[in-house]
Amino acid sequence: MLGASTTKPAPQKRSSVFTYRQVNPSPDPPGSVINSIPNKDHLINATLGNSLSDDLHNNYMPGLLSLIDSLDRPILVHLRDRRTIIGCLSSIDTYGNILLSNTVERVYAMDFHADIPRGIYLVRGENVALAGEVDLSSEDKDKAKPLKQVLAWQEAERLAREEKKRRIRHMSYEAGILSLDDTLEDEFYQ
Repeated sequence: MLGASTTKPAPQKRSSVFTYRQVNPSPDPPGSVINSIPNKDHLINATLGNSLSDDLHNNYMPGLLSLIDSLDRPILVHLRDRRTIIGCLSSIDTYGNILLSNTVERVYAMDFHADIPRGIYLVRGENVALAGEVDLSSEDKDKAKPLKQVLAWQEAERLAREEKKRRIRHMSYEAGILSLDDTLEDEFYQ
């Protein structure tokens, strides 16, 4: 191979990762845009007020499916920290985050309740213990009391629970029974 010329092969052009397609320069006639949308029947049904499409329902967690149909309706949300929120469902996402408008926080004492206005309220999905649509027209209006009165009753109930727990712990200690939550810093052990 003494007289053979050594030529390098020509470098090959890399193929583009992107694909290009010709855009139709002529605009579609009016009314034909809806025809180019896939699953247009579901879109039309959703805009006319019928049930949402199955594709939309498949993107949400199973527990959230019932809330999608409750948009712009009052719902009750019970949170993990035992608070109760009532408001008009404005928005919900796939993580369970809930946006409420005209929101009130309902506090309970004995068999009565009072509402604390909160306005627009965003609840993180992981804090929701229970959520569902509520019919506010069937509420018993006699159960609603002034906020100060309900908060005073609530504080009295809390103090009564603490006193009962303290008495039980004291009787258990005197009987020689110690529970796991007993500590040496308690007033009875010093």
